[in-house]
Amino acid sequence: MDYKKLSQEERDRELKSELELTPEKIKFMEKYRLFSTEDLRWYTNKNNTPERIYFSHKFLKSNGIMEILFRKYQFCFAKLKYFRENIERYETFKYDPKAGFIETEMWDAEFFLHKKSGKFIDFRYLQQITELEVFLGFVEWLENN
Repeated sequence: MDYKKLSQEERDRELKSELELTPEKIKFMEKYRLFSTEDLRWYTNKNNTPERIYFSHKFLKSNGIMEILFRKYQFCFAKLKYFRENIERYETFKYDPKAGFIETEMWDAEFFLHKKSGKFIDFRYLQQITELEVFLGFVEWLENN
């Protein structure tokens, strides 16, 4: 299909209808108001900010929701690898000022709850950790508390 001949809405609808796009991927895209470009990249300009690329359509189709979420937060591969291997130690949450922490699905997550320690981990905090040793030290601290 020649996506260049389609309008923005038509192209988004066609791309979202592909089999590789699970309902959770669609929910993620709608949460962040992603829109496609003719070169099949997904962008957002949520809250009237400058356009920001999230990923290519190929990346969206060939990766799971954890990889997609981690790309949004620009997490490094070491963090992705750790959470892939240890996700059973965590639950996913988001925060609502009126209701507090609310358990949610991975596509909607903004926090991890480390089950053993009971500590909530803000994805924005993880985003700030840029050195592997610091991340591994943080994980060790969680496991020991």
